Amino acid sequence: MTRDPDFDSLTLDPENPGAWGTRISELSTLLDTRVDLKGFHENGGKLLLAHGLSDVLVSTRATQQYYLRLQAQMDPDVVHDFVRYYEVPGYGHAVSSDFNAAWDSLTALENWREDGVAPEGQIVTDTIGVPGRTRPLCDYPAWPKYTGSGDQNLAASFTCAQ
Repeated sequence: MTRDPDFDSLTLDPENPGAWGTRISELSTLLDTRVDLKGFHENGGKLLLAHGLSDVLVSTRATQQYYLRLQAQMDPDVVHDFVRYYEVPGYGHAVSSDFNAAWDSLTALENWREDGVAPEGQIVTDTIGVPGRTRPLCDYPAWPKYTGSGDQNLAASFTCAQ
C-alpha cells in the first residue's frame, strides 16, 4: 500500500489513515475491475468471501458489488457452486474490539475443495468483545436475525433472514 518495504503496517490506523487515506481509496477502486473467475471455476477453485459490516477501511459495498457483478457475469447458480459470501455484523477490518469473528475458514475451504462438502451452517466465535459469543455466517444476502428467544450470545438463537 505504501510502496515502502520498511513501512511498519502496525502503525496504520484504519479509522484515521492520515496521509494514506487517498492511497487506500485508490486501491479500493481495484475492486471495480473486470470480474472473470471462469478459469478459476473451471479448475475447481473455491472462494470464501467474508466482510465485516463494521469495516472502516474497505467498504462492504465494494465487496458486495464485486459479488453481484460476479453473479451477473456467471449466473447466480454457477457462482453458488464455487463462491460463498458472508457479511459479518459487528466485525471490523481484520480485527475488532467489539466483535472479533474467529472462524476456521481454511478447514471449510479444504473440505469444500477436496471433499466436495460445501460450507453450510458456518459459525463465527467472538474472541474479544464477548469472548465465546457466536453468530451464524449467512449466505449473502441473508443476515443473522435474533429469533426472539434464547441466549443472545449463542448462534443457535439466530436464524439467517432475508
